[in-house]
Amino acid sequence: MSASVKRFVFPILGLGLGGVFVYAGIQKYLAPYEFAEAILAYQLLPFGLVGLVAATLPWLEMVSGFSLAFGYLWRGRRFSNPVPMGALLRRSALLLILGQSLLFVAVLLIAMARGLKIDCGCGLFMDRQVGLGAILEDALLLGVLGWLYWRECRAGGREH
Repeated sequence: MSASVKRFVFPILGLGLGGVFVYAGIQKYLAPYEFAEAILAYQLLPFGLVGLVAATLPWLEMVSGFSLAFGYLWRGRRFSNPVPMGALLRRSALLLILGQSLLFVAVLLIAMARGLKIDCGCGLFMDRQVGLGAILEDALLLGVLGWLYWRECRAGGREH
């Protein structure tokens, strides 16, 4: 891939992924009871923790998504700070989103193994069932996230 193509592909992917997580978080935040019911349907958490997860996960998704998008928008703007804040934001957000995505895949796999026929509660497609489609989508997301993170680490803090 040529350098000029890379200059546009990576920021577009990062902005898009950040936007997806912000949107998913907003959808869950705006429908807290439905999201809590989706969490309950997985039968993985004690009842007392469902409210805590339903209240905090949307914020984690929104903050990490916003941080990723903002990190790509902040490219090359160092001001007087010697630390490239855009690269720091991107790597931190990518790690948060990678962790969330790994958790989502694990939860989906557990639900499939248990034979649960439930809504995934993903925040993007509220009527989507837990199944191979959701897992493949998350696996693709993990691949793109991993690729972006590898590229960020390879850049070594330099703005690229």
